Amino acid sequence: MARVNNGANGAPSGKVGAVVFCKWKDITYVRSLPKVKKRRKLSDSENKNRSKFAFTQAFLGQFTKFFRLGFQRYKENMTAFNAAMSYHLEHAVLMDTQGPAINYEKFAISRGLEDIIVSTSTEIVNDKLDIKWELNITKELLHHELSDFRSIILLLPEDPKNHATGVSLGNSIEYRSQLIDLPKVSESSIFHLYLGFAATDGSNRSMNSVYLGIVTVEKE
Repeated sequence: MARVNNGANGAPSGKVGAVVFCKWKDITYVRSLPKVKKRRKLSDSENKNRSKFAFTQAFLGQFTKFFRLGFQRYKENMTAFNAAMSYHLEHAVLMDTQGPAINYEKFAISRGLEDIIVSTSTEIVNDKLDIKWELNITKELLHHELSDFRSIILLLPEDPKNHATGVSLGNSIEYRSQLIDLPKVSESSIFHLYLGFAATDGSNRSMNSVYLGIVTVEKE
């Protein structure tokens, strides 16, 4: 930066060639013109990546409360939501001729301990969904204090006009079942069901969620 004390007719100002005369606190100085970056056209690959990222961010934003429970320890130095973004961008978001889409079988509400649930069953009883599970109890798993884990359940609608529903920190994993209300729908609708678990002892631990398949909810 070069300081100008006096111009021929007072302190100069404005652009002269490749420099600009400016004034700050009664001090006139000269600086070079800022470089103008021309906006280049994005490649097809860059456009696809931007589209995929925007779609994933908007889609996952609906389920932040579940990710705060289930993705706290999935990635170091990341918020739970950013960790969920990282997982789904890598594993659960597909690009086809129509654009980005969710792979429902790879979608997850929690990631952490593996191979906890060995079998599940579901049954609709009086407009409620009864979910049962069996545990893979091993000496190794017993060291993880399973009694601290509570169920996380999400019913994810395939049709965006329907609302997702679920349970955050429901029954203990050792209870081996959870009853939830089915959502109200205006016509027969498909929902995708997920079961996960998160600890309530402040450790932010969680378990890999399980995709339990499709639940068809009928109009009342």
